[in-house]
Amino acid sequence: MRSRHVVPAFLLGLVAFIAYALTAAPDVLYGDAGEFQFTLPLAGIGHPTGYPLFHILGWGWERFFGSNPAWGANLFSAFWGGVAVGVFYLFSVEALERLLARLKWSSGARWLAGLTTTVFALNPTLWAQATQAEVYTLHAAFVAAILGATLAVGRSRDPWPLWPLALLLGLGLTHHLTTIFLIPGVFLFLLLTRPDLFHFKTLFKTLPWLLAPLLLYLYLPLRAPASPWLTPQLTPGRTLALFENTLAGNLRFILGVGFSSELGAAPLTQQLATASGLYLTHFTWAGLVLIALGLLALVLEGDWALLLLTGVSFLLLQLFNLVYGIGDIYTYYLPLYLIATLWLGMGLAYVVEGLTRMTSPQWRRGWLILPALILFLPAFLFRTYLPQLNRSEDRAARTQWETILAQSLPDDALLASNDRDEMVPLIYIQQVEGRAQGMLGLFPLLAATPDWADLNMTLKSALATGRPTYVIKPMPGIEALYEVAEVGGGVMQVLGPQPAPPDSYEAPYTPDLRWLGVDWAGEPVAEGALDVTIYWRAVQQPQIIWHSFLHVVDASGEKVTQADDHRPGGVYLPSTLWRSGDVIADRFHLTLPADLAPGEYTLLAGFYDPATGERIAEPLAVGALLIP
Repeated sequence: MRSRHVVPAFLLGLVAFIAYALTAAPDVLYGDAGEFQFTLPLAGIGHPTGYPLFHILGWGWERFFGSNPAWGANLFSAFWGGVAVGVFYLFSVEALERLLARLKWSSGARWLAGLTTTVFALNPTLWAQATQAEVYTLHAAFVAAILGATLAVGRSRDPWPLWPLALLLGLGLTHHLTTIFLIPGVFLFLLLTRPDLFHFKTLFKTLPWLLAPLLLYLYLPLRAPASPWLTPQLTPGRTLALFENTLAGNLRFILGVGFSSELGAAPLTQQLATASGLYLTHFTWAGLVLIALGLLALVLEGDWALLLLTGVSFLLLQLFNLVYGIGDIYTYYLPLYLIATLWLGMGLAYVVEGLTRMTSPQWRRGWLILPALILFLPAFLFRTYLPQLNRSEDRAARTQWETILAQSLPDDALLASNDRDEMVPLIYIQQVEGRAQGMLGLFPLLAATPDWADLNMTLKSALATGRPTYVIKPMPGIEALYEVAEVGGGVMQVLGPQPAPPDSYEAPYTPDLRWLGVDWAGEPVAEGALDVTIYWRAVQQPQIIWHSFLHVVDASGEKVTQADDHRPGGVYLPSTLWRSGDVIADRFHLTLPADLAPGEYTLLAGFYDPATGERIAEPLAVGALLIP
């Protein structure tokens, strides 16, 4: 790092931090961001891999935001977003100076690096992560610092800079484990530029700087007892242990073993389509062309060391993203955008070089103005995504939970949702604000056991405690399996499982279902309407999502009318979530034709696969209508 580059790096980082802070969310949030909003001020533990360095630094930062820790946690991400921008400038100017030296002109590196850094600062994913309490801006700062320090070591002729690089790698590994994918590129770069460093004595002295930061993972077992949200109490005799504070348990937590099922979970074609869409969205075709030119510049100018450093790191990170099927995989692309933006800057440099060769070397300074047009790219993206990036008025989580808690619910209420992210603000309210402490939020996959496998099992587990159980939002369809009562504010009480009707028939329908009976309200007359409920009992868990139908046929078997087909259980409790013993109340609204002739008609009901239209069994005659 050269001293003349520090001031522009600081100014760019400061401007970015101010912009991120002004658009940061002011209050508690959903999801992982909401989780970090209480784990940081309380020096607790969040989800795997634990992020010990992030929590230690965040706890110190939060000392200045005692009155609003949620906002402080969001600003913590904004701060590291600014740092990432400043460090990226130092990295990019170092890389561009290498390229421009090969092109035999030294002016313009800082100008091009400033443009490139502006493009990176306005990256929609970076901006979005900088407005909420998240780990990715600090990770971006580490990626830029590691790559920049590697270039600095390659430029230096002394062995001493190697230990800061090792320290950065070690600290990076205590924050985000994907830092490991940078190591091969770093190794290959140094092998080409500084082979003199690969001596036993030098490496032996450097190794402690890499390994010592890993001791920060001791934060997890030390702070686990101070994280009560890891041991929620269902009943006085039953507590869920969400963190196993043993050597093996800590290792599984650090390595994110619980997410291993996401490896290879999504089809490769789908992941490739996602990747292509993300790059096109973030850079447009113009940006992608410049990125390709930047790579071409490295090849044609023979800077194989820098190509290996950035290319191998990019390739390994991209391969990981293609096999990791987690829902928020888009955030893992931020280091890839960082490297691609550097290549974009090199593409700008090569455009200037190409124009200079076609005209005259005296025109080079004039052509340097042309790359400023690249600012149209981030300006276009920023304008497009501003409604999503500006979260300065985002109080949705606060509004929802204040509405929920205003419903005068019992002190020991169990509050359930199908979405873990929606429940996180409750823990903030409990742990940071000291309110609603007797309540407990529940959601699928709360624990890695079958009784929390999905919403149906979560509601069963909640009702089994004997505590009053509520869902925190309208969930159309759950009344197919559960009796519910509206409370207000979108909250509904779950009274119990749907009971079987009196005099159940238990007639076989398929290996998965039994027909129990039918009930309706209304007059079976021409131009009349009936509300029909057909009761079923699950014998075993169905393997596909079914839709149901209700037809009215005449004596010859011809259909005269039907109710609307639908998915029993809705999107929240579809057939694939039904368990053995569940009673399903499948409700239809049936309108009878005005020209319906007098006579006897049969109600036929059943299920089919909506993907193929194939019925899973022959329809059952579940009732008879006598039209006068």
